[in-house]
Amino acid sequence: MDSRGRGRGSGGGAAVELDSLHYEEPIGFARFAVFAMNPTRAEPELDDSELARVAELLGHPVRQILAHH
Repeated sequence: MDSRGRGRGSGGGAAVELDSLHYEEPIGFARFAVFAMNPTRAEPELDDSELARVAELLGHPVRQILAHH
């Protein structure tokens, strides 16, 4: 165990990069999230032009992940 009481991964499992895993639905790991809410929209998803505009404003590519809480 390490100093935080967690195992060191010596249980025989393989180490893999998160980017190499395949998931059923879109999923993301991020340092922060941007939430956009507009109760008058018919559809919750942003279309391609809206996503492109968000990416332009942030100066970084974005990926849309719909959260169901």
